[in-house]
Order: sequence, then structure tokens, then C-alpha cells
Amino acid sequence: MGNLKEFGWFAVNVFFNRVTRMSSILSEDDIQHYVPMRTVEVFRDGQKVYEKKQLVTSLLFLKCTPHYLQLLKERFGDAFYVYSDIETKKPRIIPDKEMESFKLVTSVGDLGLELLPEGLVECKIGDHVRVIDGVFKGAEGYVKRIQGRKRLIVSIEGIAVVATSYIPRSFLQKLED
Repeated sequence: MGNLKEFGWFAVNVFFNRVTRMSSILSEDDIQHYVPMRTVEVFRDGQKVYEKKQLVTSLLFLKCTPHYLQLLKERFGDAFYVYSDIETKKPRIIPDKEMESFKLVTSVGDLGLELLPEGLVECKIGDHVRVIDGVFKGAEGYVKRIQGRKRLIVSIEGIAVVATSYIPRSFLQKLED
């Protein structure tokens, strides 16, 4: 499948609600992948229950080589597209550190997790921080006040921006850019 140095995280937009099918195929091919989820409250038969739902209905991340992406494209045609770099038009490789923070924040089941429109949040405005305690420990992002509450903003540039629930100041360590 190629040199290990060629491996990277890529984001794809899967059309026609086929994320589950694509995920199964990636599992069969032994390709590491991730579908961002969030926990939501729903009421069934008068009972409050919690369910996992896709954070973005068509978004899937996979760790592979550009060659594997090409093979996938040949196999599925126009069933998905790969997020690409605006300037080079090549598939955008997501840095491991960025992906790790995004996965951490979107996988803990936080009811306060919120998907934000990318243009709404200018992530570079606040302090660059690392969470040093609590359920988001290890995540890195930027502090932003949203509706009067301090939140951690984690983004994958050009793909998705999420805001956590409130994080106490004592859980944050300022990082130098």
C-alpha cells in the first residue's frame, strides 16, 4: 500500500448517507478510520435516553496513503469527495496532533459538544491551550467565549469546528504559539 511516511489522515464527505457502508469497507480493508459522534438526549415513550449520532452526517476520516484514496475513488466513483488543499488541489493531510485533539473532544460523549460553522469562530483570537484535567485532558485548541461561557474550540481547518461544554480555567494550560 505504500511507504509508511505517505500515511496520513484525510477527511471525506460521503454522499447519500453511506458513512456506515464506507466504514464497513474500510474495516474490511483494515484501514483506520473515525466517524465523529455526539451524544444527544431524546425522549422515547416518555423516558429520557441518550443516543450517539453522527456529529456531521456525511463526514468520515481515514488514515491511509494517497494511493489508497485513489483506489477508493476508482471503486466508488462519485459517492464521496476528499477535502483538498485550496491552493494545491491535492488531498489535505490532517496533522496527527490536530486529529488526536479532534477525536478526543468528539469521542467523550459530552452533551455540550456543539458543531460550529467554521466562519463563525476565528480560532486564533483566544489563547492556545492544552486541557490538563477532566474528560478533555490532552486536547489542544483555543479558548473562546460563546454565550458567556469559556469553551474550548478545536478545529480541523477547512473541515469542522467544534466547541466543548464549559471547561474550568484550572483545567487549562496556556501554550506558546
